[in-house]
Amino acid sequence: MKKIILSIGLLSIAFIINSCDSEPVDSELLDLVNNPVEGVEGNYIMTSFHSSEAVDINGDNTSSNELMDETNCFTGNYLIINSDNTFQASSKGVDIEIVGSTETITCYTDPIITGTWQQIDNKLYVTYIDEGDEYTDVFTINGNKLTQTEPNGSVVGTDSNGNPAYLTANLTIVYTKN
Repeated sequence: MKKIILSIGLLSIAFIINSCDSEPVDSELLDLVNNPVEGVEGNYIMTSFHSSEAVDINGDNTSSNELMDETNCFTGNYLIINSDNTFQASSKGVDIEIVGSTETITCYTDPIITGTWQQIDNKLYVTYIDEGDEYTDVFTINGNKLTQTEPNGSVVGTDSNGNPAYLTANLTIVYTKN
């Protein structure tokens, strides 16, 4: 009888050990462990504006996916995240100016954007009002970087004839903490 009980016990242990498979690791959780989210408050500067559609904004006949390599219109764009859950951001970029029948690619500077922010896990939500409409932009926090993605966004480029045009592209904007 002892042999039967011992055999059943050993079989049970072997079954338990063999049935414990490891589960796949959640990549977002692993990223949080490897790049912990510290205080998000601080000053950030735009360090990358990437477009899935290569453009030639500066007219040098070389297209690039990195818009900051094509123009200095984004240089100095900043985002300040304050400890009282408010933020301010500059708004500089590229647009198409139409004068009569002539279209040219130009830089613009809009008024400073202000609003509130909220952090949930590794996401930063910034909410603001622009021309009477409320917007919320979402950034992924990864170490000292804030990354915003905009699928099917609009980017200034040129058409096949070299004329200024708005193109649809997936956009990724990165701000790096100073």
